[in-house]
Amino acid sequence: MRAVIAIRQIQRHTGAVRNVIEHCKYLKALGYETTIIAERYNREILDECGADFVRIMRWPIKGAYRRTWFDKRVQHWLRANPYDLFFSHGDSHSNDILVMHNCVRLHEETCGTPELDVAAFHDSVISAGDYRALITNSKLMADDFQQRYSVPNDKLRVFYQGVDTSLFNVSDKEALRCKARRELQLPETSKVVGLITSGDFTKRNVRFFLEVAGFLAANTSFPIEFLVVGKSNSTRFADQMSVNGLQSRIRFIDPVPNVHELFHALDLHIFPALLEEYGRVVLEGLACGVPTIASDNVGVAELMQDHSVPEVISGYN
Repeated sequence: MRAVIAIRQIQRHTGAVRNVIEHCKYLKALGYETTIIAERYNREILDECGADFVRIMRWPIKGAYRRTWFDKRVQHWLRANPYDLFFSHGDSHSNDILVMHNCVRLHEETCGTPELDVAAFHDSVISAGDYRALITNSKLMADDFQQRYSVPNDKLRVFYQGVDTSLFNVSDKEALRCKARRELQLPETSKVVGLITSGDFTKRNVRFFLEVAGFLAANTSFPIEFLVVGKSNSTRFADQMSVNGLQSRIRFIDPVPNVHELFHALDLHIFPALLEEYGRVVLEGLACGVPTIASDNVGVAELMQDHSVPEVISGYN
């Protein structure tokens, strides 16, 4: 049996890519051989997936047509090759399984961003309704798709993503804490509060995190440092950091493959996103034994509220 997965990039350790890795392992356990179709890739990630790989050459001109081009090439490959099961991760139309990771229109409304290139394409993919099932990461997503695109309830499936507890756990916590703090040059004696994400600092509400950091820095008697992980432009927060006296207390770093080690450097994880369709990092932090504060605009908070695991911020501006 052959399963095919289409996703434009399998290059960075984003939540969507980790989801693809999990799909590959699960499909293998069910007896499927897997083919991944993508534009950009990381050989180590492909090896972890244990999948065959088909590379689509990227359309050279930036813009909305890049997505249309990828979709056309995927559909051409599907017509020319036999397969039993097809998963689109939102980057192509599917008459089988459609897996969505983002609510782009809700993102535009919630975060006040201009229309994104991907928006019209997602409208088309979801509205087409050719899929047998549309998988979302949370009820937040399912509700938005049902209201916005009139997706039939019997086609919607909410699958909460899990955590790899072989990586995210409390084993050797003290040793990993020392290692992470040494590599990050964080003092052993300081308390460390962090926000760990893949990027998009507007969506993840870094500005609010810095407000909290400023308050804590001004109102705590013990040494405290702050860490923000994510690929985005931090220079726009320079004035806010200066006003709150955070320049020497906070550091911004790009995402790293060994994100599980970063959690052990923290004493508190705050995830105050304006919108997060799931937010696996919240569960990953908890699995590492790190107290976590999460916004109720985060999909995973649905699980947290049901089981009363972390504190959930409700109704903040």
